[in-house]
Amino acid sequence: MLTEQNLIGREDLERCLLQQRKTGKRLETVLVEEGLMTEKQLLQVLADRAGLAFVDLQRLEVDEKALRVVDRKAASRFKVFPVRLSGRTLTVATADPLNLSVLDDLMLMTGLEIHPAAAPLKDIEWAINRYYLPDEVANTDASDKPDILLQEAITVQDEGDDTAPAISLVRSIISTAIARRASDIHIEPHEFEVVIRFRIDGILNDIMTIPNHLKSALVSRLKILGQLNIAEKRKPQDGGFHLKADNRMLDVRVSVIPTVFGEKIVLRLLNRENLYDLDKLGFDAANLVHLRKIIHSPYGMFLATGPTGSGKTTTLYAVLHELDHIRKNITTVEDPVEYVMPRVNQIQINPQVGLTFANGLRTILRQDPDVIMVGEIRDEETAQMAVQAALTGHFVLSTLHTNDALGSINRLLNMGIEPYLLASSIKGVMAQRLVRKICPECKTEERVPESVLTRTGVAKSPYLPQVFYKGKGCAYCQHSGYKGRVSIHEIIPIDEHLSSLIRAGAPEYELKQYARSQGFVSLEDDALKKVAQGWTTLEEYIRVVQTWGMEDAL
Repeated sequence: MLTEQNLIGREDLERCLLQQRKTGKRLETVLVEEGLMTEKQLLQVLADRAGLAFVDLQRLEVDEKALRVVDRKAASRFKVFPVRLSGRTLTVATADPLNLSVLDDLMLMTGLEIHPAAAPLKDIEWAINRYYLPDEVANTDASDKPDILLQEAITVQDEGDDTAPAISLVRSIISTAIARRASDIHIEPHEFEVVIRFRIDGILNDIMTIPNHLKSALVSRLKILGQLNIAEKRKPQDGGFHLKADNRMLDVRVSVIPTVFGEKIVLRLLNRENLYDLDKLGFDAANLVHLRKIIHSPYGMFLATGPTGSGKTTTLYAVLHELDHIRKNITTVEDPVEYVMPRVNQIQINPQVGLTFANGLRTILRQDPDVIMVGEIRDEETAQMAVQAALTGHFVLSTLHTNDALGSINRLLNMGIEPYLLASSIKGVMAQRLVRKICPECKTEERVPESVLTRTGVAKSPYLPQVFYKGKGCAYCQHSGYKGRVSIHEIIPIDEHLSSLIRAGAPEYELKQYARSQGFVSLEDDALKKVAQGWTTLEEYIRVVQTWGMEDAL
């Protein structure tokens, strides 16, 4: 088969056959060891000739029903991974799809018809470790006393020791979250069980449930990792820890709050290497030109606005990454410091010792800074300090929670900033959101009814797409139709005329009217342009930037 498809030459084959006779190894093992092909290539050829499917387990959506049919112990013993249960047919991934004895044993064990699919052995072992609870957790008897498990979780802290159920459970949850690209892990106690949910591409998904008798051990283990007080159960707590996964360093933020059924924990997973270039954040070409002109100003203030989780901080980090770290003193004051940046002086605020945004900013001004990033302007004192810094020769970056870019002007005025000071300091404002990207593996054209286009106002937009796309759903995107996210923006440079309007106390609609006359592209416009370019769907456009849902639009 291999020679027919010109994957190996006759001389290489003869040499491998000779090696096989000398060592007694299987021919495919010799071929892989000699570097003539990978295990994946070999399996693909065998699967194609046998009429079997080849599955990529790292892009597979896990079938929870199939996992319950074949437990971890059986999967490890037979070197298989259950892929799908459909009726009375169970599809399993195996590195040796022609091994009929394994298939017969599985059929006798499950009472189902077994349909083999090919996958590399290392991928099967990876999937078993990712998607099954560890044996000691899965097999823990519900009658075990929580205080015994709690004691294990407290006393066994060696990261090389897998014997404690809580340690193994935490590892399983976090490793599964990393494999599924989750940004947050929600551990939510309920009356009879603990629900684990992952936020993937901005959407929460139920992943698994855990018996209530493991709750205390799980919470205590996470508190230990986050350096929190395990005895304190009445007050909210915040902490964090670091870990290395798949050769990447991750920072994990831990937040604990008390609820009626126990303590709820949210873990935020932050990739230290997840710093982006501005060119890779989805900026429209015109917006990117505006942004670069603003951030390279020698002094002034630039504000990024949007709700929590809209990517504001990521954009500001990308801005800092682009600035000249060698010739400029760049200092930040943040809560918390999300990404560690080389050659940037980053300060973590600590209100318990009096280090607030305002105090931190006041101290930074004595450190001869060129660029200052303030994590968030929350109060009048911080706003006043930021404006003064921008007026005295520093470039200031910060964030605000407003719905659109020009809303930040009114917010600062309401905080007590004088219009003439704001007009002299502000150089640009930006609003941002995140929309899910269509999965490239299952992207297809979509027909949208004219009534929907009319109802949403899209029909009258100058950016009306000629063709709409959606994701049908596949194993690569876990049948969601989406994979990853891209940002949408509205950016308004503050020119002399806008500055004079702010100084005169003009209402927001007048500011927006002038901005539109200068070619201003709103969030809605930018989102619709992303729809027209095939980045995202009309449904995402409605979900993120309009006030009604898709059901209302239909």
